Amino acid sequence: MAGSERSERSRLKANLRKLDQLKPADLVREDLQPQNLSFRSGLPYFERTLGLFRGLGRGNLAKVPSAYLKIVADHAERALAQFDEILRFNGTGLPHASEVRNHLIAEVRDYYRELHDDVAILITLPPGQQEHSTGAPWYAGAPLAVIMFAIFAAGVAAAYHYGLLTFAAQDILDSLHEIAHQ
Repeated sequence: MAGSERSERSRLKANLRKLDQLKPADLVREDLQPQNLSFRSGLPYFERTLGLFRGLGRGNLAKVPSAYLKIVADHAERALAQFDEILRFNGTGLPHASEVRNHLIAEVRDYYRELHDDVAILITLPPGQQEHSTGAPWYAGAPLAVIMFAIFAAGVAAAYHYGLLTFAAQDILDSLHEIAHQ
């Protein structure tokens, strides 16, 4: 194992340990609630970001190429820096502290997509927990079903209507033939 690969692996493991110790509830910062600067609105973003790293920590990173390890380690470092900034935030001396808080939450929220795209392929699910693809809801085909039913109903109506006209036209022709033959 090359020295740079070993250092990237150790850097990633160290960052994953730090991220594993963080709790989403700690990032909410209830201590800032009296100043109305709590990070409660960011809780779902904190949970899903930390959940992604916890899933990565459970996986086997032994066969991951060193170039990819660097990317993942950089992501872990950046997420850790974002969370450290949230934990250090106190809002004192800032004229628009709530805007800064909202910006910090938005950074975590917006970074998740990039993070997920790079990290999710390395996460292995525990045995017995299969990945289920999300299917379309039961009503997804309803518009097509309504259109198909309308076409069927129009066809039945046309057949009935024109069928009666055909019989009526045939009756008129038969009556005309009888009159002509008399």
